[in-house]
Amino acid sequence: MPPKKNDLAKAAKMAEKENLARAETEILSLQHLLELRSHEALEARRSERMWRERMEAFTQAIEQQKEDTLDITADMMRQYKGMQEQLLKKVADLETETRQLKKTVEERDAEIAKLQMEKEQQKRASELEILQHQHKMEEMQVEFAQMLRETLDKMHERLANGNGNFQKT
Repeated sequence: MPPKKNDLAKAAKMAEKENLARAETEILSLQHLLELRSHEALEARRSERMWRERMEAFTQAIEQQKEDTLDITADMMRQYKGMQEQLLKKVADLETETRQLKKTVEERDAEIAKLQMEKEQQKRASELEILQHQHKMEEMQVEFAQMLRETLDKMHERLANGNGNFQKT
């Protein structure tokens, strides 16, 4: 027996209700899944934003560190060049002073040599003068000795002439 129209309508209504209930369950399930996925997407965006902020902070820190390093390097280079210039100037000054001192020493050495030569010349002149005086004294001694002999001879002669007894010995 074929189903009655009423039964068919009831069965169709029931099938519709079941389909509707299934569709509502599916809709609820899909809404729940959508909420979950939306929540996950929101969390992923938040996490991505946080990572981007951290990466940006690290990038800025690295850039700042690079700038600081460049500044420090430039400052150290300036200091190095300044110290190098000072040392080169000091070396040049010391070399100049050394040349001046060597020149002074050479002048003094020349002066000392000149004074030594003058001293030697004076010494030779003094020795020569001493020798001349000694020679003159010897000559004077000889002359004096001759004068004395002559005087003695004359005195002997006078004594011999004045006094006949006294003779020259």
